[in-house]
Amino acid sequence: MISPDPRTEDSLPAKAVDQDADEAADVVIAAASGERQISATELARMLLSVSHTVADEDELLSLLQNLAQIAQKAITGADSTGVTIDLAGRTYTAVHTDERTLRVDTEQYDAGDGPCLQAARLGEIVLVDSEEAVSTWPEFAAAARAEGILSFLAAPLVTVDQSLGSLNLYGRARSAFDSFDAEILELLTTAVSRAIGDFARFRSVRDVAVGLQRALETRAPIEQAKGMLMAIHGIDAGEAFDRLRRESQNSNVPLRTVAADLVQRFTALPGSATDGKAG
Repeated sequence: MISPDPRTEDSLPAKAVDQDADEAADVVIAAASGERQISATELARMLLSVSHTVADEDELLSLLQNLAQIAQKAITGADSTGVTIDLAGRTYTAVHTDERTLRVDTEQYDAGDGPCLQAARLGEIVLVDSEEAVSTWPEFAAAARAEGILSFLAAPLVTVDQSLGSLNLYGRARSAFDSFDAEILELLTTAVSRAIGDFARFRSVRDVAVGLQRALETRAPIEQAKGMLMAIHGIDAGEAFDRLRRESQNSNVPLRTVAADLVQRFTALPGSATDGKAG
C-alpha cells in the first residue's frame, strides 16, 4: 500500500506504452547508437506529438507521463521510473511507474540527498551502482537496497532559466545502466526541456512549482473523465485526453473544470450518452 506521504501521494502513473511511445523509444535508441541522425528539435516535436502542446500544468504533466513511459521502454535496465520535481523549496514525485518508485523516492527525500536530487540540483547526469551509492549516500542507499534497487540513473530536467527536477531510473540488477543508457536519457531530457522551457518562460519559479502541485492534487477528475470517455467510446487514453483538451480550448474553460463537469454529468445520468461536449 502506498504511504500517504504528501510528496508522493498525488503522483501520476506513467501511461501504458502505446504505439506512439514505442516508435519514439525506437527513434531515441537509434539516435543514441548513431543509426539515425535526429536533432533535439525533431525529437522534442516527436515527444510533443505523443502529448501535444504544453499550454498549462495539466498538459505539462501529460508530457512528463509520456517522458517516463518512453524512458522505461527505451532503457531495458529500468525496472522503475519516475519524475521528481525539485523547485522553489518543494520536492515531490510527479510521475511514477510503480509503487517501488514512490517508496525509493520517499527514502531519498527523507535522506535529503541521492542520485535524483543531485541530478536536479547540480544539473548533471548521475549514473551509480549500489556500492558507489553507499559511500556517497549511505542512508538512502541502504533503504534503496532494501527495496531491491541496486542501480541508479538520473538526468536533470532543466531549461535556460531554471531547473525543474529530474527523470529517474532505478534498476534491480547490478550495473543495470551504462554510458549508452545515459546518452539515451540525455537525448530525452534535452528534447523535453525545450517544451518545458517554452511553457515556463513567462512564469516565476514559484508559480511553476505551485501550479504543478495544484494540478497533481486536482488531477483525479481528469483521469476519471478520461476513463469514462474510453469506456463509452472505445477510444484510448490519448484520444480521450484530446477530446477533453479540445473542449477546454473551444470553451476557454480550464481542462480540469471541463473534466469535473463531465464526470458530474455522467455520474448524475448513469448509462446516458455524452451530449457532444468533449464527447
